[in-house]
Amino acid sequence: MTPMAAAIKRVGEFRVRWGESLRWDDVRQRLYFVDCAKQTLHWLEGGEPPLHTLQLDSLPTGLVLTGGRQLVICLDGGLHVVDPDAGTSDLLVAYPDGMYGRANDANADDSGNLVTGTLNLGPGPGAFWWFSASDGWRLLDDGIGNANGPVVVDIGGQSTLVFADTLARSIYAYDYDGPAGTVGKRRLFADHGALGGAPDGATADSDGGVWSCVLRSGKLARFTATGLDRLWDLPMPNPSDVAFGGPALDRLFVTSIAFDLGEGVAPPPEAGWLLALDHVGSVGRPESRFSLG
Repeated sequence: MTPMAAAIKRVGEFRVRWGESLRWDDVRQRLYFVDCAKQTLHWLEGGEPPLHTLQLDSLPTGLVLTGGRQLVICLDGGLHVVDPDAGTSDLLVAYPDGMYGRANDANADDSGNLVTGTLNLGPGPGAFWWFSASDGWRLLDDGIGNANGPVVVDIGGQSTLVFADTLARSIYAYDYDGPAGTVGKRRLFADHGALGGAPDGATADSDGGVWSCVLRSGKLARFTATGLDRLWDLPMPNPSDVAFGGPALDRLFVTSIAFDLGEGVAPPPEAGWLLALDHVGSVGRPESRFSLG
């Protein structure tokens, strides 16, 4: 597929080391993301500079919105409730024993639950997990390497959980019952090996398309249930997460990683930038929010 063109610009003059976990708060009109390497939470009012920063006490990975101003962030030891305005962080719940250390990426579903998965640097013992404030943790699937990019979309009238295993270079799909915290049989949704890379962060648009960052290939891909639909070239090799934002949810924001992931070449100056893409042919949907109970 020939890569498509979009209006791409850099947001601000800052450069992060390891950008991840983009979330657009449509109520506050605020864009959140983290720098895993510097252990910081960042936000932009209206998606524009200046950059606001909160120093965290451990490595942040997944981030989800709640019904108020608080966030839930995956930190060392468990899920934490973080109030960026007050500068506070409190443990919500410890990780289950089967998390094998800690969680990576996370998202909320439309029922107010949280889905996440293992941060693992080797294939094998990781898993995908579901959590609710009332019912606790439930195992969704195991045999996973590094979990990334969880989103829930409608495919043919069926609620579907789409989840990536970066180490397997694959995105999987499951029939999903959010209120019950159960999934059907795993099936392949997208193979990133064919794109010369591996999946990282993802988001969904209002039509149920899944947008996925392709590590090591410098691409952003949109998939539907029938396969690869659109492809964009980005100015850095390792885009890491993507989210729709702006008042009309028609702007795509993309974080990136500033260091070498094994490519054997020095990253370009654009690595670590936050990008904004306009005229991509789709609009987003409001982020689902986790219910604190």
